[in-house]
Amino acid sequence: MADYYTLVTCLPWLPEQMEKCTQLPLSRIALNRRLSMLNVEDQRRLAIAEALYHPTQTDTQPDRERVQLWQKQIAELPSIVLQDVITQRLEIQTLLAALRYRRRPNTSAEHFYGYGRWTEWIRHHWKEPLFALETQIDPLEHWGELFNNGHTGDLQFQMDRYFWQQLLAVERSHHFSVETVVSFVLRWGIAERRLKSDADAALADFQTLSDTLLHSSGIQQQLNSLFEDMNR
Repeated sequence: MADYYTLVTCLPWLPEQMEKCTQLPLSRIALNRRLSMLNVEDQRRLAIAEALYHPTQTDTQPDRERVQLWQKQIAELPSIVLQDVITQRLEIQTLLAALRYRRRPNTSAEHFYGYGRWTEWIRHHWKEPLFALETQIDPLEHWGELFNNGHTGDLQFQMDRYFWQQLLAVERSHHFSVETVVSFVLRWGIAERRLKSDADAALADFQTLSDTLLHSSGIQQQLNSLFEDMNR
């Protein structure tokens, strides 16, 4: 416990409710400075946890080799609690991938491959709306409605909030430990992705609005006329 006490006390506060996190309390560079207090092995395991929990290609269906690599990496994590949290994250990712895969033309259950305990179950319940997994994940029925209605933004928000609360529960139940540190960093990653996504969306909206105003206000026509006069 003493090994992590100084580091945990140096970590800033993240809100208990994800939607109240409107800005990051520190940059990634500043966070990495604090994480340098970890020993080399803990830093390596943290990097594995982040890569598994925040994949760069969430829609890519894993193949057998990738699943085997994930299994090996999860086994290297320092606690059963962290192994369980990341395993469930990947299992939910597999479930969502199965819903998307099933919508594609010319797909079948036997060709679906995923990670975790539900993969074979999903194949056997392929034609059921949520693969008969409603009892395994409390909010799954609501998630299914959002998915079916094409509300991808709301679905991502609800899933992120679910993961946020799960990680927060780990932080609260493990004080001044590696579990505390890893869970905080994974929550920080959720916040970073969400805030970056919001910023990108806001910039895109601003650019679209600017283009619309430019073309509809007559400014563009005036500029075009000016350039034509200059070129005569």
